[in-house]
Amino acid sequence: MKLKSKKSSKEKKRYILFTPLWRDKFKREDIVKLIWNSALEFLGELGAASLRLWAIHIDEEKRIGIVRCNTQSVDKVICVLSLIRQENKGILVLGVSGTIKGLEKWSFEEGSYKDRYKVQ
Repeated sequence: MKLKSKKSSKEKKRYILFTPLWRDKFKREDIVKLIWNSALEFLGELGAASLRLWAIHIDEEKRIGIVRCNTQSVDKVICVLSLIRQENKGILVLGVSGTIKGLEKWSFEEGSYKDRYKVQ
């Protein structure tokens, strides 16, 4: 007998679009390490594990990234991303959506957000 989980018992997800606020080149591993170090420092191991945080997509050319988390921890993840301030490196959260396709309205053209925020 196969056990099935109800669709309603699945955990809902949110996707967060962000961009790094430094001009140097970066790698996916560097971004993931910065995010996890910030989460561990701010929330501890148990709190960071409860975020269900996962780096979905990081585009080095367009300088944007997408992380996934559960619906209960969106505010904590935004706080974790905004607390990254190591070696003049920071992250700007551009938008939150329930689908990856919904983030298209938040992805700005190159340079439009640079006028409003100081990019180092």
